[in-house]
Amino acid sequence: MPKKKKTKKINPLLVRLGLAITLLAFIFIVFIGGSRGSLKLYKSHEEKEELLKEINELKAKKARLDSERTRLLNDPAYIEKIARETYNMKKKGEKVYKIKSETE
Repeated sequence: MPKKKKTKKINPLLVRLGLAITLLAFIFIVFIGGSRGSLKLYKSHEEKEELLKEINELKAKKARLDSERTRLLNDPAYIEKIARETYNMKKKGEKVYKIKSETE
C-alpha cells in the first residue's frame, strides 16, 4: 500500500498575522513614507514657515529701501549727507581734513 503524503495544514492564526503585518507595512508606506505621507507633509510645513519668514524679511527690506528712495528723491539735505559721508565730496571753498587712526 502506498504511503500517503502528509499535507500540512496552514495555521489560520499565522495567516492572519501575516496579513496584519502586510497591511501595517502597506499603511506605513502609503501614509507615512509615501510621496504624500506624513513625513513629506511635515517637511513641506517647515519649508512653508521658512519661506513665510523670508517673505516678511524681504517686505521689511523693501519698505526700508522705498523709504530711502523717497528721501533721495525729495530731501536734498539727505543727498548731501550721503555724498559727504560715502563719497567724500565737498562744496566749493571747503577744505576736508582726514584724520588717520593709529590702526591704519
